[in-house]
Amino acid sequence: MLPPVSCGLFTTGKSARNPDVGGKFSSFAAPRAAAPRVFAIIQLRRTRRGNRPRNHTMTEDTGLRPFRDSNHGGTPGGESFLHPLSLAGSFGVFLYLGWMLLARAFHLQTGWFAGAGWHWTPLVYYCCLDAFALALSAAFLCGFDGRSFRLLGLAIFPGCFRHAMVGLGCGVCVISLATLLLQLTHADDVVLFAARSGGSVLFLACFLVLAAAFEEMAFRGYALARAADSVGPVVACLVSSALFGFAHSANPQATLLSTANTALAGVLLSIARLRSGALWMPIALHFAWNFSLGAVFSFPVSGLALGATRFSSPGPGPMWLTGGAYGPEASVLLTAALAVAIPLLLRYPRQVSPGATPLPTALKES
Repeated sequence: MLPPVSCGLFTTGKSARNPDVGGKFSSFAAPRAAAPRVFAIIQLRRTRRGNRPRNHTMTEDTGLRPFRDSNHGGTPGGESFLHPLSLAGSFGVFLYLGWMLLARAFHLQTGWFAGAGWHWTPLVYYCCLDAFALALSAAFLCGFDGRSFRLLGLAIFPGCFRHAMVGLGCGVCVISLATLLLQLTHADDVVLFAARSGGSVLFLACFLVLAAAFEEMAFRGYALARAADSVGPVVACLVSSALFGFAHSANPQATLLSTANTALAGVLLSIARLRSGALWMPIALHFAWNFSLGAVFSFPVSGLALGATRFSSPGPGPMWLTGGAYGPEASVLLTAALAVAIPLLLRYPRQVSPGATPLPTALKES
């Protein structure tokens, strides 16, 4: 521990004017004795300042936050290592319970999505789910964290439209590439734009936007950011993607390959979240993925028939190639398309915009 230093330049621990200390030259000796200590303290403060992480705290203007302080073994702000993880887990539990309660209240049925007929019930159901996810995110962000709701990643900022356009393009390209591979291998007989009315397409688009928004808030929203604070972005991304795949394993005609492909799609969506720093890109990517599958190429979407009167049919090949009744998401050709898309999206320049969520990333550029 350094000796005490007062505000006087020539004063250290003992008075420089004390005639009992230092003799008649003490008034001159004191400055020379004090100077090394003063400079040592200045150097120590500079060193401590230089060792501080550049991205100090979760702020609205930078949108950055490091996961934990390596010097103290915890997260910034004095949080313990497990505190962010417990918040992420609690958020997931409450979200799941609310999800199940709403599904029971609306008597959720897969028949809503079959045939050309449509019901308003799915739209109301997903509106309620989105409202619940937003309210729960606000409760955790503003209540437990004491931060602004705009940090969820849904704030309007310059560049959010560009992020959304990139997400739309990425979703269309991945599904188009998978469909092209299915055609080249004669695995599926593709029907473009199955007979639908304009109103049916608009209805489908609204439904898919609401569904994509809920799933992204659930799997790439608050919980992912808080889990990343505790275990890092890579582990948080993998765990979130595995849960995303598992959540789709109960869909009709689901297979082990379809679950694995859905988890890989979760990795792609998480990368979009990490690179853009907001939810606009993954929501747009998710919507474009489902809309391209269902409305454009007339495939089942995750095993669900979304209102088409005629579907693209699988060929005589094995299910792992054609995808069977589940659609291309159960085909190894979609795995190949994702293997191309994931490295390409990793090269997307990392963006930090005002209002972006405080989700740091190990995928940032060196």
